[in-house]
Amino acid sequence: MPAHDFPLPVVLLIVFGAAKRMGEIFVKLRQTALVGEIVAGAIIGPGLFGWIAPNETLTALSDLGVMFLLFDVGLQVKAHELLKVGATATLVATAGVIVPFFAGWGIMLAFGAPQIEAVFVGAALVATSVGITASALSARGLLHELASKIILAAAVIDDVLGLIVLAVVSSVATGHVNFVGIALTATLATAFTVIMAKWGTTAVNRILPHFHSRAEAEDAQFHLSLILLFALSALAIYTGVAAIVGAFLAGPALSDTADARVRDLPRRVHESQGPV
Repeated sequence: MPAHDFPLPVVLLIVFGAAKRMGEIFVKLRQTALVGEIVAGAIIGPGLFGWIAPNETLTALSDLGVMFLLFDVGLQVKAHELLKVGATATLVATAGVIVPFFAGWGIMLAFGAPQIEAVFVGAALVATSVGITASALSARGLLHELASKIILAAAVIDDVLGLIVLAVVSSVATGHVNFVGIALTATLATAFTVIMAKWGTTAVNRILPHFHSRAEAEDAQFHLSLILLFALSALAIYTGVAAIVGAFLAGPALSDTADARVRDLPRRVHESQGPV
């Protein structure tokens, strides 16, 4: 069913109104609001009524909302806490890549699919949503639990591993495995994640006060925090991982220095964005 050509204010009204209403209904059913928001998207989207279709504006808004969501989650955890569960999270992430990949591959082969299609389905099943995971844990107030830290760290590692799997599968599909390219992609993505997780907080704690002391503009810390958020998101893209991974890693880096306004903004932006 083709989507209606509504003006932007009407589109936003439908999206936000439907998301918030369905979110409230599902909260009353003892589910997270996120589930209701996803259901709302399915109802008003091309899958059912077809009122709204994805476009550049909605995509940009959703990307921004997820970035602020992950930034907010990152502000609530400490980098050293994530590093403590690094070994366990790596095992979880590795299993989370191997099991769905071979399961998807095997199931497709069992149904008679061509080899290359089966491999791509397996690779697709490797992908996980850090945003969904973070939102669900945050809504339940579970971010400070040990299991939540393992899940979050594993989700970030899974994003890197998924990138490597996709690079390998894409190379196989072309008939020529570019080992140098795959190694470079894996190295850049891994280095960015590890460096930011291990030394990001220390670097920000040493550098940010110098900029803050020299800045004369009002709310300088707030502006510098946003610059860091978008800078790490952009750097994440150029190193091969998702922008939201950079947004998440900006959170722990600022967790020791962020003031109340910095902590409050991402939550307000995400809540106003509606469905992820």
